[in-house]
Amino acid sequence: MKRLAIVVGVLVATALGACGSSATSDREARVGRIVEACSRHGGVAAFDDEAVVCGDQTAVGERATQAVAACRGHEGVTAFDDDIVICGDETSHEVQGG
Repeated sequence: MKRLAIVVGVLVATALGACGSSATSDREARVGRIVEACSRHGGVAAFDDEAVVCGDQTAVGERATQAVAACRGHEGVTAFDDDIVICGDETSHEVQGG
């Protein structure tokens, strides 16, 4: 019985380790895509999922484009989410289509 518990424990630990490796790999790939998108545009200013706003306010994705438009004249995007954007002057705006 003790031997069976040890075997089950090893199998569970192995399975959990494999899941973590995949998540880490996916996260690293995603970060790489986000950073690369802004490599010649002043670095990453804000992102959510695959939508990215660069330091020079270049937008990648429809949601990012809407965020940049909402913050035009408000010192650019500093953060955004599904339906709101926060600009550099600390104003917030609702955006559609999140």
